[in-house]
Amino acid sequence: MRPSIVLVAIGEIKGNLLERLREELSVIFYPLLVEISGTLSIPKEAYNFSRKQYKSSHFLEALKIYATDKNSKILGITPVDLYTKGLNFIFGQATLEDNVCVISIHRLKPEFYEQAKNEKIFIERCTKEAVHELGHTFFLNHCPNPQCVMHFSNHILDTDRKSKNFCEKCQSKITEKIKSLEV
Repeated sequence: MRPSIVLVAIGEIKGNLLERLREELSVIFYPLLVEISGTLSIPKEAYNFSRKQYKSSHFLEALKIYATDKNSKILGITPVDLYTKGLNFIFGQATLEDNVCVISIHRLKPEFYEQAKNEKIFIERCTKEAVHELGHTFFLNHCPNPQCVMHFSNHILDTDRKSKNFCEKCQSKITEKIKSLEV
């Protein structure tokens, strides 16, 4: 089976975001096949009423049903606000052992920050966070280079400042990891 990245909506993703991400990720992670596959319901048990957010671990667990091939990476995309223990919110999270990751588009929209709707900025932010979380599934750690997509985003300005691409050092690691997947 050809190594791939599988995009899975968790909840309703409006517009052409999944297709745009598929196009962007196909270039960045070439020669991996990037495909869109299915929709999952938002895990009800993930909702924390006091926080008015969803715990990300439930989303990662739900995505495991797509992780049937050790050479495939699964990326969930959800419109709801995510958090994990110890953090007020997260843009995304990954698990290394299961090849699954999730991003939340909730705080990536300019409107969340009371700015005008801007599709270009929104797609760029989604792409950066998707690449970042997929990078973790290839065992990449956070990078100290603030321009590298693997740099940790503590807030949206960090996401805006970094590139959607890997720095030279991280790109070398990703290229090696992708080659090891090729059959």
